[in-house]
Amino acid sequence: MTSAEPTGRVALVTGAGRGIGAAIAKRLAADGHLVAVGDAHRGRAEQTAQAIDPAGRRATAVVADVSDAGEVAGMVATVTGRLGPPGILVNNAGVISAAPFTELAEEEWDRVLGVNLKGPYLCARAVLPAMRRQGWGRIINVASDAGKTGEPYIAHYAASKFGVVGLTQSLALEYAREGITVNAVCPAITDTDMMEQLAHDMEGSGAPQPGAGWRAAFVDEIPLGRPMAPEEIAGLCAFLAGDGAAAITGQAINVSGGHEMH
Repeated sequence: MTSAEPTGRVALVTGAGRGIGAAIAKRLAADGHLVAVGDAHRGRAEQTAQAIDPAGRRATAVVADVSDAGEVAGMVATVTGRLGPPGILVNNAGVISAAPFTELAEEEWDRVLGVNLKGPYLCARAVLPAMRRQGWGRIINVASDAGKTGEPYIAHYAASKFGVVGLTQSLALEYAREGITVNAVCPAITDTDMMEQLAHDMEGSGAPQPGAGWRAAFVDEIPLGRPMAPEEIAGLCAFLAGDGAAAITGQAINVSGGHEMH
């Protein structure tokens, strides 16, 4: 899945300050792309960008709240000015929490849907004009296996990720004849800070406590018997970003260790 020659294409990865996003940014850079490391937290974005290229020639940090249209427009303008118009967009930024549905606050519903679903809409809308002018583009949305099968206590998160899959399919159909592919990647539980946060939130959700704890319970659901590694998600994203995936569009591809099979 590694490109033989650098392409020099510009990739914008949101939520790339840590976890899956950082792994994706590093992998795309290793494949020869120029990478804009997007994150809501400047320090994390800068740390990832510097890890890729301390000189700042092949990676740059950009800060934006992806749920804010003005900030997204500013982010894409900054990337375009520094590196060029993004030909690859990876919508990775995401948030999660857990609560019984009847106790789920409207503000928390709005926060999760804002980042996880409105964010990919705003970012795709911002980069598509340049992709259409170039006649080439790759949009990769990081969804979740919870975007295919719902789970209790995370109704807002599941709803947002089901929405991402629907958005992926609609955009894929709309832009297929313009050289732009749109796909989703659906990880199962992955070894990141988000996994630890979800385990912590589940402890306070009122859900029946598994004997070995929530982290062990998450892993026990995976047929492979382990969480996914961020680099495994990054490998699929790198493939979808390349010319070898030109005929793949509108798909929601599982990286779930056998947990999700449709």
